[in-house]
Amino acid sequence: MLAPASGQEAVAFPPATAESQGMSAQALEDLSQVVQGFFDSGTIVGAELLVIKNRRTVLHQVYGWRNLEEELPMEKNSLFNIRSMTKPMTGAALQILVDEGKVELDAAVANYLPGFANDRSREITVRQLLTHRSGLPSMILTGPEEYPDLVSMGNAVGERGPEFEIDSRFWYSDSATDAVGAIVQEVSGMPLDRFMQRRLLNPLAMQDSLYTHHEKDARWQRLASLYIGRPNNWVRFWSPEDGPMYPYAWGAQSLFCTPADYARFLAMCMDDGLVGGKPVLSPQAVHRSLTPVTAMCLPESETPFPTGFPDLKVWYGQLFMLFMRPGEETETPQVAIFGHSGADGTRAWAWPQEDLMVLYCTQSRGQATTLRLEMSMHQLFFGGDDGLADAPKEMQPLIGSYVANYDLYRNVEFQVIYWNGGMALDVPGVMVFPLSPPDEEGKWAFTDFEGLAVSFEKDEKGEVQFMRVHKPGVVHELPKGRAADLKIERPKLKKENVDKFLGFYRDGESGPEIEMVFQDGALAGIIPGVPTPIFFDPPDDQGFRIMQANPQVRIRFDLDAEGHVVSYTAYVPGGTLTRQRIEKESKL
Repeated sequence: MLAPASGQEAVAFPPATAESQGMSAQALEDLSQVVQGFFDSGTIVGAELLVIKNRRTVLHQVYGWRNLEEELPMEKNSLFNIRSMTKPMTGAALQILVDEGKVELDAAVANYLPGFANDRSREITVRQLLTHRSGLPSMILTGPEEYPDLVSMGNAVGERGPEFEIDSRFWYSDSATDAVGAIVQEVSGMPLDRFMQRRLLNPLAMQDSLYTHHEKDARWQRLASLYIGRPNNWVRFWSPEDGPMYPYAWGAQSLFCTPADYARFLAMCMDDGLVGGKPVLSPQAVHRSLTPVTAMCLPESETPFPTGFPDLKVWYGQLFMLFMRPGEETETPQVAIFGHSGADGTRAWAWPQEDLMVLYCTQSRGQATTLRLEMSMHQLFFGGDDGLADAPKEMQPLIGSYVANYDLYRNVEFQVIYWNGGMALDVPGVMVFPLSPPDEEGKWAFTDFEGLAVSFEKDEKGEVQFMRVHKPGVVHELPKGRAADLKIERPKLKKENVDKFLGFYRDGESGPEIEMVFQDGALAGIIPGVPTPIFFDPPDDQGFRIMQANPQVRIRFDLDAEGHVVSYTAYVPGGTLTRQRIEKESKL
């Protein structure tokens, strides 16, 4: 069925002035300028920002490009690949089946998917899939066409089995959520996208949401192209003319949606599952989804999930991110904010007590502007600390700009700020890193990232000259001051310098296979599910290679006694991962 053109927002959330809804017009303008600044600095390719108060649209702005190469400007009601923002909707579909008595939360997944009927996966329950406590890996896909359908993929997840003791920890898992989608498909007897269309999208009038698309669909031209990289270094990895991105609907991702459409889903949750007085979900289903279960961690890490709201911590319910005030997550929990994020740069927040929703969608994978936006909302909407005032006297000389020229960074200004009662390092395009008080050596450790710290060097007058960034095995010096208008080119490698590293590497017996290739004068990894190569910088003195798309990730190749490459080890926040070299012929 072909959807009509956009315009649904006007029906659900008519425009209104900020003052008529008890908000400050200046605060909204300031928030819009924050996002404009993201675009002006090259931190994002484009974005759409929607603020809804009391079910009235008080701010709706677009910024930058929907397609950078063709210079197509972003337009209101563009469709974004919302990635993991699909998860709450998959969870809602499962909750419908729970309400109908067709699925039991504490039943074994093996009751619904035979692939889980083995000694490794037999004890995993549906509830554990929903809360990311199944022990299952983050993903099992080595390519989008690997399985013929969603149920086959879900069964393969069970056959692979958990990597950790079941229910022992939170471990963010796309594969677990794909298994949730497979349960919905198997139990309902219809493809996941068809069930979602009948039981959620249609009742919610989400006519600008789709799982699959084709050129005859009127919505096709409003899909935003996708980019990966770093500020001012964006590479397009998908656009509508490339054809469908997903072979079929997945549970963990694959929904394309406008911000206004997704707001309909959030509003339904704030209304205890009702839409126009008719139930889409039961109040019990909404309560189950929004009850905190476990503190949320970053993907493939035990590092707490960061937030720019200094008075809140991020928890997880049943496929929902929940922002809780410390101490309120266990006794009569009251969720301050709920929503979810998406890996391509999308985020939705809903404040149920304030009847407020903010939806921010970019298509710029590899930046963390949502954290900066959270800091701004905390200040502008609720009068929170802006993070830059009232620093203790001993900290004031340290605050300021420091110029980074290492790894990926070329003339990038890092900011040391006073935030939330302590010091923090603001890395543009990445995030704000809270710092612990200095130790006896004068090192301010990164609160949430083990092995990282900064220290400061002063002259004889006590004035700070530069900041040292301490990482395992290496220290970088950043002079204090403003960046000069310089352009420094990254050196290119010769193929013979990387020949011995090229080939395939795999995690375990059946994990994803990563191919190392030489491309555009650099070493690059071909990663399943990522349409473009991921490039690495030349090695430093310790042999570490920084991932250009994410400087928090670095790799080092491991050699045997004869100097042959046997594996590589990836160093990520919160741990390491070693992939063994395997013999396989490249198709390139």
